[in-house]
Amino acid sequence: MAQPAPVTITMWGHYVAADDTGRIYAQFRNDSSATISGHAYFVLTEDSLYRATSNGDLWHNHVPRDYIPNHLGVAVSVPAGDSVILDQPLSFDPSWQRHMCEIVTWIQDDNLQPDSTKEVWQGGILKVTDLADIEEEISDEVVLSDVTVMPNPCVSSTAFTFTISTGTAYMITVYDVTGRVVRTIHGNAATGSETVLWNLCDNSGNVVSSGVYFYDFAAEGVRTSGKVVVR
Repeated sequence: MAQPAPVTITMWGHYVAADDTGRIYAQFRNDSSATISGHAYFVLTEDSLYRATSNGDLWHNHVPRDYIPNHLGVAVSVPAGDSVILDQPLSFDPSWQRHMCEIVTWIQDDNLQPDSTKEVWQGGILKVTDLADIEEEISDEVVLSDVTVMPNPCVSSTAFTFTISTGTAYMITVYDVTGRVVRTIHGNAATGSETVLWNLCDNSGNVVSSGVYFYDFAAEGVRTSGKVVVR
């Protein structure tokens, strides 16, 4: 409904076609002067399903395919003037039509109103086809679990520490909450254990603003991701 709301939602994510998985991110920003507490919900829906039912309807739209992580949602509290970012894994059934699938999210008050409803402060929707598509050979994929970022949160700089084979090429890509590439760092591992400094500057040499950023680490046969908080 087109009416003023105290919450702004920004959604983004990625999709891996090789194994029909992905991840959805949603930033809930509280524009009001009071803390908002309740539950956030994520639902994967599919449109234009053709199936005969007892009421005679043949076509069905926005059919829930999956509640992520479940129908109970995720408890969330957003301070006034602040924001929180939630992320959830996605998994697609091969029978679902990707171009007909959407991800719906909303944040809802837990308090029951006198008319037996619970207020929805804001909702958002994102087509699965709008997710960043990541192509990778799953048979060669090795999850790297020992990338650390310290300090985190950080103020003036932070460092990525990881272990890969000597001589292996790597790339670290840092994104802002809208999915825009902020900084790309690449090189070749000189030793088994590497420490790569990020001076909190973007690719143009400008210091980034405070906030939440996401990184993607990629090397031959290796991919992992995480979050960096800049104060």
